[in-house]
Amino acid sequence: MVNRIVVGINGSDADAKAVEWAANLASRDGGTLLIFVVIDAGSAGAELEQRADELLAEHAAAARALAPTIELRTELHRAKSLPEGFEEVSASAGLLVIGRDSHSRRQRSPATVRIAAASKAPVVAVPAVDMTGRRGVVVGVDGSEVSTLALGFAAAEASSSVEPLIAVSSWQLQVGLGSEFAYDAEFVAISERSSADALDEALEPIVARYPNLKIERKVEEGHPVDVLNDAAETARLLVVGSHGRGAFRRLLLGSVSHELLQEPALPTMVVR
Repeated sequence: MVNRIVVGINGSDADAKAVEWAANLASRDGGTLLIFVVIDAGSAGAELEQRADELLAEHAAAARALAPTIELRTELHRAKSLPEGFEEVSASAGLLVIGRDSHSRRQRSPATVRIAAASKAPVVAVPAVDMTGRRGVVVGVDGSEVSTLALGFAAAEASSSVEPLIAVSSWQLQVGLGSEFAYDAEFVAISERSSADALDEALEPIVARYPNLKIERKVEEGHPVDVLNDAAETARLLVVGSHGRGAFRRLLLGSVSHELLQEPALPTMVVR
């Protein structure tokens, strides 16, 4: 799927899962792997650098054990902030992999979200959860340009892993207070059919490019986050596009990707 995979570690409980995920991907696709750590440029000292080197050596050994033939390097980066350091490294990456630290779940804007917003490459956030027995690549499709990019990444990954692609489209009725009966059955049916037709249209080039790929289509009414989480309950990877725009592009993700990264239940890729 990608040639240059970089994985950032920070000493959290999710580092091992992130390195494992990245090493397995590099081994399968023949890509290179860079494991890096970012330390505060203003407070770097011999003790901190030694700890960083120890972390890099520990995770490099783990990656080498999983994927002995891959091209593997480690780097220590100094930056004013964690997102800034990750942004710098991501500029030359095909994919940035980060762990989702369970200890940061109570933070209003966890580092995972800030790093994903700053990254110049697609990001995969890997939580510290057991993924044994899970299969399938879920992708959110909404007809936008970034959704098309996400669909391309998801299809390539599903094809490479010989797993089904689960393409999801959601739609919502704009129901206001006191208007619970504003939409009749015919209107609902038209809304659902329109979403299904748009999904089929988005999938046409994917079907042509991957004729042997198993594709499951899901069209459901509901909030996109809820619909995607339900569809990904037993999946191995969730892929979404981010609609963060404008002057705050470096700080904001789209609302759906932002919410999904708050507490991901499975490895979640954000394409921008």
